[in-house]
Amino acid sequence: PRIWNRMKTIPSSLSEGATVEEAERFNAAKIALRLRSVCILVWSIIVMLYFVSSYFGPRFSSEGSLLKSPEATMICECFFDVLSKVLFLVTIVDVHYAVFDPFARTERRLEELRQLMSAVWENSSDVIAISVRTGHNGGATTMLSPAFFGMGSGGGPKRRLSIDQ
Repeated sequence: PRIWNRMKTIPSSLSEGATVEEAERFNAAKIALRLRSVCILVWSIIVMLYFVSSYFGPRFSSEGSLLKSPEATMICECFFDVLSKVLFLVTIVDVHYAVFDPFARTERRLEELRQLMSAVWENSSDVIAISVRTGHNGGATTMLSPAFFGMGSGGGPKRRLSIDQ
């Protein structure tokens, strides 16, 4: 019952956020909740199998039944032990890629930086010019901020400049 309450409260108490740190914290909370759910499921199944094989099997099954066989008990316990390890491994690998993958983290940070610089670029009242050298022959490409096109005596924004201008 507590895990279901926790699953309901995490999305409302923690949003995906606007910054990379908030998004990473949200993803970490989701992954931790998934790991907790897998742990609860696996240990509940293992405890249930233990009680079925040690209490219900010997008391309520007939002689020679599969429930009285120690081999069947060992096979079921080993099967669910391996299954639990696979489920834990899948969750831990997801955690590893979500937290420690440097490329994904760098992409998230660069995307946040791009959004920030886009806001500065669009809303700055100063003229910003960025020049990039193109090729080995000394050519350059220059980008001008939108504030440049608002300058001038006409009061309105200038039209796009061509190479000749």
